[in-house]
Amino acid sequence: MQCDYDCIVVGGGPAGLQFAREIVSRSNFSVAVLERNGDLRDNDKSTGGTFGEVIDGYDIPHEVVMGDPDTITFEGPTEHSRLDIEGYVLDFPGLLEFLGADAKSRGADVYTGTTVTEPIVERGAIRGVRYRNSDGSGDLRGRITVDASGPSAVITSELGFFDTDAARRGIGLEYEIEGEYETEDTMLFAFDHRLAPGGYAWTFPAGEDVYKAGVCWVDKYHATRGTGDSIHEYAERWVRDDPRWHVEEIRAKHAGEGVWNDSTNQRATDGFMAIGDAASSINPLFGEGIRPGLASAKMAATVARNALSADDVSAGRLRTYERRWNETRGKKWRLQRLLSDLLYDFSGSQQDSFVRRAGNLSATKAERLRRYDLGLFELVKLYPFRLKDVEKMPELVRQL
Repeated sequence: MQCDYDCIVVGGGPAGLQFAREIVSRSNFSVAVLERNGDLRDNDKSTGGTFGEVIDGYDIPHEVVMGDPDTITFEGPTEHSRLDIEGYVLDFPGLLEFLGADAKSRGADVYTGTTVTEPIVERGAIRGVRYRNSDGSGDLRGRITVDASGPSAVITSELGFFDTDAARRGIGLEYEIEGEYETEDTMLFAFDHRLAPGGYAWTFPAGEDVYKAGVCWVDKYHATRGTGDSIHEYAERWVRDDPRWHVEEIRAKHAGEGVWNDSTNQRATDGFMAIGDAASSINPLFGEGIRPGLASAKMAATVARNALSADDVSAGRLRTYERRWNETRGKKWRLQRLLSDLLYDFSGSQQDSFVRRAGNLSATKAERLRRYDLGLFELVKLYPFRLKDVEKMPELVRQL
């Protein structure tokens, strides 16, 4: 088969661009990234909140960092706690621009304004993609095709690897704001249904007199707790009514949709791999996407390089990535998915209890929470179960 590239990546988000960086910086294999937006920066759908592994592990430059708070604060309706966990707040469009420019400088081709319409399937194997852009439509063939298209899951949903119809769904809206604020040293998460029914509100420091503030929720739990107001109304109240900050200018607004399950999906087959949110790599507990998305890209790229070097892109070879992902995250994230179904449906008193218990974590356990590495019994102690939660158990057990 004549191939245009060794790897074709569908989607120019963090996972897709990092996969391209990993391949071209560590081999001579060719990579094309196809991004439907006209500019990589247009894919502005993340708060940019993350942790040190992203900065140190992927050589992210300081210019992309907007804030580096020393703590994380959890708030409930009446309680609050603060954990000594350092974080970073990134300029997300700037991150995409950097990843894309770095991948291109190392030899990758990045095509913006290019929409993938379907995979090319021959004798049961993925052999590339069909696309359209301003010049028309065409085919692009590759030895490995990588779906990094985010929650739209362009190829994985068609293959049945990621059932987006059965997955959890949520939305978020964030403002980037100029103005004074009192929470410049912490990433603040507020679990309070009055602020974000079925989810949470947040503020993140993003530079001198600049902060990010937003609201998100899980659709299922918002449906039973919402008042009928739109997410815009909730977000506007959040930034307007709290006396700890005020708005001088709203510099930007962006919104995004999340689609996720417990992440134990099929991630590879003959000539194909799925990474990032296209395979539900978002953590199901707090919804973090950048860190696990980059991790999935790095893990997949390692397997892809070895497969290309061995001239074997069969399912048996590429599913090594899938097995590694599930071994390191699958079981724990499945449990966290179940517990998140309780967290976002907590009553106000349970939200307060969760915040108190989080504040009582030792430094070691707080670090393990940050790494999503708490065990079953530790998570059970953290979550304030009530008698009313018993009726939810049959549904939760069915998901195990």
